[in-house]
Amino acid sequence: MPLLAVEAGTHGTFSITAVLVGLALLLGNGAFVAAEISLLAARRTRFEEAAESGDRRAGRALAAHRELSVTFSAAQLGITMCSLGLGAIAEPAVQALLADLLRDTFVPAGAIPVLSFAVALSIVVFLHMVVGEMAPKNLAIAKPEQVALRLMRPFAAFILVLRPLIVLLNTLATLLVRAVRVEPVDVRQLVHTPEELALALAESKDLGTIAPQDARMMGAALRLAAIDAEAAMTPRVDLHAVSDDATLAEVLAVATETGHTRIPVYHEDLDHIVGLVHIKDALIRDEADRQRLSVTDLLRPIPAVHESRDLEQLLRDMLDDNSHAVVVVDEFGGTAGLLTLEDVLEELVGEIADEFDEAYAHEEMPERSWVVPGAMRRDEVERLTELQLEGGDTETLTGYLVEQLGRLLEVGDVVTTDEGWRLTVRSLEGWRAGEVEIEAPAPPSIETPAPPRDGTTSTSK
Repeated sequence: MPLLAVEAGTHGTFSITAVLVGLALLLGNGAFVAAEISLLAARRTRFEEAAESGDRRAGRALAAHRELSVTFSAAQLGITMCSLGLGAIAEPAVQALLADLLRDTFVPAGAIPVLSFAVALSIVVFLHMVVGEMAPKNLAIAKPEQVALRLMRPFAAFILVLRPLIVLLNTLATLLVRAVRVEPVDVRQLVHTPEELALALAESKDLGTIAPQDARMMGAALRLAAIDAEAAMTPRVDLHAVSDDATLAEVLAVATETGHTRIPVYHEDLDHIVGLVHIKDALIRDEADRQRLSVTDLLRPIPAVHESRDLEQLLRDMLDDNSHAVVVVDEFGGTAGLLTLEDVLEELVGEIADEFDEAYAHEEMPERSWVVPGAMRRDEVERLTELQLEGGDTETLTGYLVEQLGRLLEVGDVVTTDEGWRLTVRSLEGWRAGEVEIEAPAPPSIETPAPPRDGTTSTSK
C-alpha cells in the first residue's frame, strides 16, 4: 500500500503521495508550456545581449533558438508525459477520495463510481487547462525573456537527458511534414517586410520606446525605395549651369550668386550636360591659371540616371562610385534635373541648411496653419500637415493645385478640399506657386444644448 494511503472500500485507494505527484506533474506541465511559448515569443536579440554580458542562461536560450524543431519537440514530449501522468496518477487518486466521501451520503452505491469518476475527471481537466496550460502561456507571453531565462537550465537538462528520444521523434515528425511538401526550419528567421517594419515602428513610436525624430528618420529610410529620382531632384527649371566655353571667372560668378559648389556644364543646351566643375578646383588655382584655363580643363565626369531610379539603389551606387551628383534623364533622353547626395540625405533627415542657404523667414501663423513652397511634394505636405491630397498624377503641391483649378495659377487662388482644408496661393515663381498657405479645418465644436422654451433650467445627472 502506498505511503499515507487510506482505504476507500471497493472504489480504490486514496494516496496523499499520488496527489503530491499529481501536483508536481501539473507544475511540470506548466513549466514545459511556459518554456515553449516564451522561446517562441522572446526576441533573440535580447538573448544575444545577455549572452554577450556573460549570462549562461541566455547562451542556452540562443542554442535552443538555433534548433527550434528539436526544442519544441522536447517541450511537447514533456507536456505529453506530464499529461499522461496526471491521467494515470492524479485522476484515480481524486476519484478514490470522492468515492470515499460519497459512500456515506444519499448517493446510491451503484452511482458512486460513475459520479466520482466524472467529478474527478472534471477537476483534473480544469486544473490541467488553467494551471498547466493557460496561466503559464499568458505569463510567457507577458514576460517571454524573463520566463525563458528562468526555465532554461532545467529545460536544457531535460533535453540533454532525453535527446536521443527527442531527436527520433523530431525526425519522424520532419518526415511527415516533408511528405506534404513542406520543408521544416530549425531556426526562427527574424525577417520582416518593409511594411511590417513600418507598422512596428509606428507602434514603438506610439508607446514611446522610440523618440519621434528617430522614428521619422527610420521611417524615411524604409520609404526610400518608394521615392524615385524625379521626386527628389532639383528640376531643370531651377538648374544653374554654365556652357562648356565659359571662363573660370563666369563659373565663380555663378557659384557666388547661387552658393553651389558643383556647377553642371553643358554643351549647346541643358539636354547635353557633359560634366560638372567643382569650385574648389578653380579656387586652388592662381590668377594666371584662372586666366589661362577653361571650364573643360577642370571638367569632372557626372553619371546619368533615369528619373524612375529609386533612391535606395541610387544612394548605394553614388556611395560606391564616390559620386556626389548625377544628371536625371527623362524618357525622351533630355535632362530632367540634377540630383545631389545632399538631396538624397534630406529625404532621410529632413532639410539640410548650410551657411549659403537663404534663411527662410517664418512669419507668425495661426494654429494649424502652414506656409510651404509650391514645389513641395505631396507626401512631404502630408507628413508636415497631415493633409492627404487625393487624386491626380502630379507629385508637387503646385501640380495638385493646377489639376484642381484646371488652369495656370494666379496669386490669391484658393482650393478647398472635401475635408475642409483651405489652400491659398500667396506668391508665384514663374508659372508655379512660390508660397502656399495651408489652413486646417476647425475642429468640431461641442454645441451647448438650448435651454427649454418654458424658461426652466435643465440639469444632467
